[in-house]
Amino acid sequence: MAISNIEKHQRYEEHKEEILADLRSIGRPATRKKWSIPTGTMTALEIRWLTPQERQALTSRSRTSSKSPARRQAVVTTPTNNHLPSFPEFSNEWPESVQIKWFEVYEQFTRSN
Repeated sequence: MAISNIEKHQRYEEHKEEILADLRSIGRPATRKKWSIPTGTMTALEIRWLTPQERQALTSRSRTSSKSPARRQAVVTTPTNNHLPSFPEFSNEWPESVQIKWFEVYEQFTRSN
């Protein structure tokens, strides 16, 4: 039996403080995923639960967190034999498409070295 929207919203209200703590600590995308909250619902909850300043802080933080050290460090700039940067270490923080491409390129990279 599917859970009704009313039951979902009751669950969100029951876990409001935990959801807010997650929003502040792990950010919007991870919180949505953890609690299975659709984007529109998350926006509505944020409007209801947070002040405009708190929402702005979340938005500002999410913009800077997308440029976290793991994401900013695309490649290490230490020159190698052919004056190319070192091959970057793999990161689980990358989007799936980037992770797949990394494996494809890494395979070619290891064959040539």
